[in-house]
Amino acid sequence: MQDAHPTKPKKDSPIVVGIGASAGGLNALKLFFDHVPEDSGLAFVVVVHLSPEHKSHLADLLQSHVKMPVMQVTETIALKANHVYIIPPGCNLNTIDTHLRLSDLEERRRDRAPIDHFFRTLAGTHDGQSVGVILTGTGSDGTLGIKEIKGGGGLVIVQDPNEAEYDGMPQSAIATGIVDLVLPLAQIPDHILRYARTEPKVTVPEEGEDFRQEEGQLLQKVFAQLRVRTGRDYTRYKHSTILRRLQRRMQLHHIEQLKDYLTLLREKPEEVRALSEDFLITVTSFFRDEEVFKRLKEQIIPELFQGKGPSDTLRVWSVGCATGEEAYSLTILLLEEAARHEAPPMLQVFASDLHEHSLQKARDGYYPGDIETDVSAERLQRFFVKEDSTYRIRKEVRELVVFAPHNLLGDPPFSKLDLIACRNVLIYLQREVQRDVIHLFPYALKPQGFLLLGTSEAIVNADLFRTEDKAHCLFRKRNVTAPETHLPVFPLTWHRLPGAAKKAGHEPEPVSYGVLHQRMVEQYAPPSLLVSPDHQVIHLSERAGRYMVHPGGELTASVFKLIREELRVELRAALHVAKEKETSVRSKPVSVQIEGVLRQVVLSIYPAVESQQEGYMLVIFEEQETFTTPEATAAAPGSKPQDIILKELEAELDLTKQRLQAIIEEYETSQEEMKASNEELQSV
Repeated sequence: MQDAHPTKPKKDSPIVVGIGASAGGLNALKLFFDHVPEDSGLAFVVVVHLSPEHKSHLADLLQSHVKMPVMQVTETIALKANHVYIIPPGCNLNTIDTHLRLSDLEERRRDRAPIDHFFRTLAGTHDGQSVGVILTGTGSDGTLGIKEIKGGGGLVIVQDPNEAEYDGMPQSAIATGIVDLVLPLAQIPDHILRYARTEPKVTVPEEGEDFRQEEGQLLQKVFAQLRVRTGRDYTRYKHSTILRRLQRRMQLHHIEQLKDYLTLLREKPEEVRALSEDFLITVTSFFRDEEVFKRLKEQIIPELFQGKGPSDTLRVWSVGCATGEEAYSLTILLLEEAARHEAPPMLQVFASDLHEHSLQKARDGYYPGDIETDVSAERLQRFFVKEDSTYRIRKEVRELVVFAPHNLLGDPPFSKLDLIACRNVLIYLQREVQRDVIHLFPYALKPQGFLLLGTSEAIVNADLFRTEDKAHCLFRKRNVTAPETHLPVFPLTWHRLPGAAKKAGHEPEPVSYGVLHQRMVEQYAPPSLLVSPDHQVIHLSERAGRYMVHPGGELTASVFKLIREELRVELRAALHVAKEKETSVRSKPVSVQIEGVLRQVVLSIYPAVESQQEGYMLVIFEEQETFTTPEATAAAPGSKPQDIILKELEAELDLTKQRLQAIIEEYETSQEEMKASNEELQSV
């Protein structure tokens, strides 16, 4: 329900709502503005895919549905609240500050991602004071741009793809995992208005200042919730960054008092995880800061290849790699340089991050077609494979990169590196913590190794590095003795080793596995067993023993050793799918010899729904009718027609392929994390 008494925007300039739409956009915009009051206090800027060859009449078509002035921007114009601005096709929006400034679009970009460019410009000038909205449309335009808005502390809303006339753009945006709200079109304006009118009563201290006593105590309790449920300690992250992200979450839930938001965190564990995810979000893109990569390509990387042959290894580490664009960009530069040498060295790129969802996206190596804006056509052809409207990184590039969860502030660094790219990571840390991190890098680098920081970052200890290129924040290791390293920097943060359970945090009290099991079995009936996150059997029902055998040798609780051999492959695949997709999984019938009779057994896997038991799985065994072979069925009266048998075999083949793919993915991820852990152990 809309507030009858709208308040003024928090700053002199209004919050800007950027709206991107493509096919079906006209009807969607009409419905959107039907629900926007004339005194919203917001400025709306609209970009729609239209042909630059024809004059746009969108402003005229919308005016009857909009209760405020609608203006098509044809020249520099002042940005005012309670106005709607239409950006015409074929124009480049240079800035969105106090004015909207346009220029002609370069020829190479005339048909490429105008919404992405618009969102990036908006995020760059309205840090935290912007809202990005993606409506109906085909393709993936806007997907890259919303990352910039979210990274800058803005709000991202997407139209529910189930009601969108064309769901391509909404689905592509949702796949990033960073969208704040997915809503029916008619509900979006009200959520934006409530978000804009919520003013969290949280003071952001200046650099070096302390919190007010009461506010500081509440914030420590927020940090405690984060530490308990996610295992991460944010107390030494930069206060200003933490509080801006905290304010954004409070606005999203329309909460103005910190104590009320703390209550929400205590009642809803999922909000704790969402807050933690927001803290870790970073903005990245291919070849971000073009001049930096140009310097790497022309001077730094050729120097790294000097004196190295096939028996040598050139090693690079991308710290805070997010969804992998920077790591792949560095790998592409290395491959391009390697192609110029008859006998190049072996290449190895480590890419690390704390954000598990981002790492999985990086491993998959799929990116929207809008990366054409950042990646040249030559590189797209050479290093990517076009698949529908997306690009997939080629296998030869993917195999050179090891993606692994790694806490820069608590885990041993990788060692014997030629180049470390740690861009836009230090800016989130307090100054004394930055100094601790910088002290790790000389240990990790080879003599004369390079360190690349973000354009807003600087070396806090010039004794360890000398400036190679100040403009591009490039430094070279000095040949001096580095101070003794102290690990961990954050003693309360732990690292998940390969195969270990994903920890949702310390349990507030001892877990009763029997009670947990009984609670879940009350919902589901047949024989079952409870499996821990590391695949140990910790509780089983009375009749579950008929599906298990105990191998010779030492006692074991491993479910894969205790389960009957016929069920092992199916169980492993089902557990993997249930864990990755966080949903229940049902296997195909599996033939098992039980008590001298051949039976068909179906496995059903149910993940625990309570956040404190995340990772636990309930395995239920269901027996079906006695299995008969196709030959026997064919010989029996009323046997199945041949085409039905063929369909059953095809379905079984599909299930086998899915099972194999799940095993391959699990194996590849484990291999990567094992490599990373091995490097850390060697470093120790």
